[in-house]
Amino acid sequence: MRRPDLHLHTLASDGKYDVWQVARMVQRADVTLFSITDHDTMAALPEAADAAYERGLAFLPGVEISTEGDEEVHVLGYGVRYDDPALNAFFQKMRQNRIDRVRETGRKLAALGMELPIDEIIAGAGSSVGRPHLAREMVRRGYAKDTVEAFDRFMGRGKPAFAPRFTPGAPEAIALLKSRGVVPVLAHPGEIRWPLDCLLQKLDEWQEAGLMGLEVYHPANRGHYADWDAIARKRGLIVTGGSDFHGEGANHGQIGETIQEWPGALSDAWKLYRIAQKS
Repeated sequence: MRRPDLHLHTLASDGKYDVWQVARMVQRADVTLFSITDHDTMAALPEAADAAYERGLAFLPGVEISTEGDEEVHVLGYGVRYDDPALNAFFQKMRQNRIDRVRETGRKLAALGMELPIDEIIAGAGSSVGRPHLAREMVRRGYAKDTVEAFDRFMGRGKPAFAPRFTPGAPEAIALLKSRGVVPVLAHPGEIRWPLDCLLQKLDEWQEAGLMGLEVYHPANRGHYADWDAIARKRGLIVTGGSDFHGEGANHGQIGETIQEWPGALSDAWKLYRIAQKS
């Protein structure tokens, strides 16, 4: 368990590869403990567990929940049980919210002269459809040169095809995970667009709701690892880390890339794994 990557995505949400491909890449990167944390879905976890077993890898089932509307606060959950009825009902509701947002965005894009096959996109997107799927189709059809432009010109906040999304608040998601025996961890705090003093106040609120960890070693936090590490440990939060891998060339990290910068990787990952297994 010396080389952990605890934040990976698959085709079940907005990743580029299926779980078997991701497991092969994990093994090639000499990662020995990994977690699949798809957005708002546990659909890939049973196969991921099988893929890990076949390759002799340690596996920690996870999920990444989108919260706080368009403030983009994400909560990771470790040790989820994919047959949990309460969690499955929760994610089914979130899936419908995602579908509604994609349809509304599609209507706005069509009004701008950019017709997309929305039903096909939803059907082909797995269990967690979102704007990245629209962006890829926009690039394929020549409406945008890349996915960054698709968001910056059309689908981002304040842009003509922007549609708000309806998601739970972070305390609600954290409390639900904790109540189901799952370890809630705040994902990539460096991506949260709030002043630090505001974020630290929110951490107080979220810890009261049951937050147990902080994703310190994430590419978005690079240059500030020591600061976030100190904040986490001072608050008694479990320190975690991961690449947030979506695929080569994606605007995220590559498998295993934060390990070398994570001095306590072995002990931190083991602590999370042990607590998640006991919860």
